[in-house]
Amino acid sequence: MSLKQLIRSHRRPFVLFAILVSLTGGYVAYGIREANSNPPMVVFNPPIPPSAEPPLAGTNAISHFSVQRKNGSWTAEFDYFYTGSPPAAQWRITQFTEVGADPSQGRMAFMPMKVERGAHHISIDMQHPGESAIVIQQVTVEMVGAMNQLSASQTIRQPMEWPSWQVWFRDRNLASKSNDELLKQAVVLIDQSDQQSLSEAKVILERLITKDPQMDAGYVELARVAMKTRWGPEGFHQAENLLDSALQIRPDSVNAKILLGYVYAHQNRYAPAERLFSEAATSNPPNIWLWANWGELYVMQNRIDQAIPKYREAIARPRTGGTYDRARLDAYFKLLNLLKQRKDKDGMETIHQQRVAEYGAGSCYAAEYAQFLLTERGDATKATDMATQSLSADDCTDVDTRHVLGMAHYVVWSKATGPKRQSALNQARIYLPAGPMPLYLLAGSDVTLVAAQQLISAGEQIDQRDNDKLTALAYAMDRRDHDTARRLLKLGAKPEATVSENEIPVAFIPVLAGDVDGVRLLQQFGINYTTLRFQGMTAADIAKRMGKLPLLKVLEPRTSL
Repeated sequence: MSLKQLIRSHRRPFVLFAILVSLTGGYVAYGIREANSNPPMVVFNPPIPPSAEPPLAGTNAISHFSVQRKNGSWTAEFDYFYTGSPPAAQWRITQFTEVGADPSQGRMAFMPMKVERGAHHISIDMQHPGESAIVIQQVTVEMVGAMNQLSASQTIRQPMEWPSWQVWFRDRNLASKSNDELLKQAVVLIDQSDQQSLSEAKVILERLITKDPQMDAGYVELARVAMKTRWGPEGFHQAENLLDSALQIRPDSVNAKILLGYVYAHQNRYAPAERLFSEAATSNPPNIWLWANWGELYVMQNRIDQAIPKYREAIARPRTGGTYDRARLDAYFKLLNLLKQRKDKDGMETIHQQRVAEYGAGSCYAAEYAQFLLTERGDATKATDMATQSLSADDCTDVDTRHVLGMAHYVVWSKATGPKRQSALNQARIYLPAGPMPLYLLAGSDVTLVAAQQLISAGEQIDQRDNDKLTALAYAMDRRDHDTARRLLKLGAKPEATVSENEIPVAFIPVLAGDVDGVRLLQQFGINYTTLRFQGMTAADIAKRMGKLPLLKVLEPRTSL
């Protein structure tokens, strides 16, 4: 939980989604008249030139009218005869909630389907009544000429249960697509990982499996849903059972084996996980998650020398243009972290260059490379050039391109003299305005720390607070960024300084977060948690209330719960 969640109450904004729906091969409602509500809507029907042919002999008529549930909706079917007069005839279908109801109280809709001369059989998808849910008792179909002239009609008593508009649209969508199309749709939704998308994917997969209980791929994707929605022992157990079902149906399902190996790894069943990965590898599958998950299995066992080649194998695989490409990105991220832990800067730069070459200089990965060039190589000029190219990249979650540019200009400023120094400062202020955030970011590496030192010498206060009343040290402690926190403490940041609307001491941030290493770090810099208080409570009091025994031992080694 973030600091702001712990120390500030706020409301999350509700986001309204607008849905633009295009229905082809169906119908369009030109007018809807709601029951017992507003007067009938005026319906404009564009004039259609009358036929030059004389009317056929006979009488306009509708017969054999029936309504049936088809493809997630209701369909009206009937026979008719149309002489061609009156001209420009259209179909109108009206739904009534009561038998024998007043026609003016029905839910009426014109259907833009041509009324052909002669005898024909027609099938029309009926329109949703427009309410959240409703039961229709009676339906009337009418042949209507110009100026709403009634030419023929037929009425039947037909109970119809209409679901909500959202359910109706979803059902039509499911009914209109093949099993393969629906499976692909579910995969895309699962990859998005938000709760709404996962719920939609679950509905699709459940219906697919209901229609085809032997669809092994459906069970595999449901296992992914189970893990993402119930992450932890429960979700892994559910996923294991679903994957067992998939393998019962298709024992050679490579995707089921790969995902089951991942589940076993997170259940600390390392040996059977590796066996499954080895079995899957014999077929050289396109599923790149095999190597990414294999690398993660080795990391979980601290077998780093074996993990790195697996991640390298994952990023060496060609892009598929589908869901498996996420595994390559996962492997890039984790491989860079492993190389950073080993302080292998040359290896990191090679991987950064490979990823930028693959995804482009205008991607978020160029911004990450720019950050590496600045914080690890100290090359502010090259970092600025690379970050500038990626300014147009959208949704860069791991690094803020503008922050990297601002940091680079601050570093240039710290080393420059004369007019160039002021120019660099001006540029830095554009991308990273003064405040706690630049101090926090610049303290993030020894290379950029010199800029933070000069900002403080120039008058920036190390414990200044932003609009959220947070300091640079507060950001570091909230993110458990202990290396940066240590540098800030050496610059003079005070853990006793209060932050947030609640005026909580920064030193209490790791206490509330259960961050034992953070507490130890602040103790090393002289914080005495036995005397420091927040709202009359000591840190030990808070730890007791939270039931954090390891934290309590650090705060009061001789005290037990």
